[in-house]
Amino acid sequence: MKPDFSSRFSFQEGENDFAVVLADFDRDGIEYNDLTSSNPTKIGFQYPREAIAHAFQSADCVTYRPDPRGAAEARKTICDYYGSKGYTIDPADLFLVSSSSEAYSYLFKLFCDPGDSIMIPAPGYPLFEFLSAMESLNAVYYRTKKENGWKLKAEDLSPKDISRSKMLLVVSPNNPTGSILTEEDFGSIRNILVENNIPLVIDEVFSDYVYGEEKHATILDEKTPVITVNGLSKSLGLPGMKLSWILLSGPKEWKKKAGEYLELISDTYLSANTPVQNVLPELFRWKNMIQSQILKRIGRNLAYLRSVFSTASVSEKIGCTIPGAGWYCVLESGLFFPEEEFALGLLKERRIYVHPGEMFGFQEEESIGKIVLGLLAEPEDFSSGIGEILEFLNISYSKN
Repeated sequence: MKPDFSSRFSFQEGENDFAVVLADFDRDGIEYNDLTSSNPTKIGFQYPREAIAHAFQSADCVTYRPDPRGAAEARKTICDYYGSKGYTIDPADLFLVSSSSEAYSYLFKLFCDPGDSIMIPAPGYPLFEFLSAMESLNAVYYRTKKENGWKLKAEDLSPKDISRSKMLLVVSPNNPTGSILTEEDFGSIRNILVENNIPLVIDEVFSDYVYGEEKHATILDEKTPVITVNGLSKSLGLPGMKLSWILLSGPKEWKKKAGEYLELISDTYLSANTPVQNVLPELFRWKNMIQSQILKRIGRNLAYLRSVFSTASVSEKIGCTIPGAGWYCVLESGLFFPEEEFALGLLKERRIYVHPGEMFGFQEEESIGKIVLGLLAEPEDFSSGIGEILEFLNISYSKN
């Protein structure tokens, strides 16, 4: 019997070449330098493990009092988190979910029917394409431009595409470019949202990691529906805790109706973990400790990039725009073209793992390739990885 599976999996063609090589390395015990790593719990950061364990031991992890919006105390903690940034949030506008991915699945159910279209950013995180496929939606890309610092501009939104879409997704700070949607930027596209009667969904999971001149703002608007997605994965560097949230803002009556429907969706699944919600106030007490380590690590790796790219022999052949936010950096060069071929060769020959830019939806330019690096690697691994890339390309540089 031949199983008749859902068409949701039509994009899946088995393991790609990178997965095959990495599986071989793992099987044979071959070490490699992963410059794509984004899991802070596995790359040398210090966590208050005993305090976290004690919090769970002390909390009531058994009694179950399901609330489709999430436990009241947990939502208050998140309101306090925004309060520390100068925002006043109503706990009724928050919905707790297990992950940002689940948040999107709820929002897709809230606004879309199978076959509908949503607008997603390119360059941007490829997860959106998979999530939309799982909901039987069409992902329509809008392309931001390098000359605009990869920031969303009104002219990036095709009138034809947005008129047939049910929502507009933005990642701010963007993954992987680090671009930020400011309040001024939002103002420039507000009329487009109103004219097309669609909500704006902003993923701000990297909002605590801004180190450039531009400031990040959580967009709250009383006239235009804006929905924010965030969570513990980045804000506390704790992806395994599996807690994220949806924050609603917009016209009062719209929020009331959206909240009713979201409550029905959430009540159907009730996936937010009770023990994590109960210890959330304790977890947030360690926010500064965790974030300061991550920001310091990113700062050291960016400083190394600046030093390397101040060398003429390097900067003449490879371009690097230092990001102002987020956990990633993009390099570009004709030497990286074709991107996948270069990245695969680097992995096989030098055991350095980087992402080809096409994975993030960068538009192909003739004879110019891009690679994406994570900024969370331990500084020794990061610097040695950059060195291996340059040696692979036969580019001389200062190792000081």
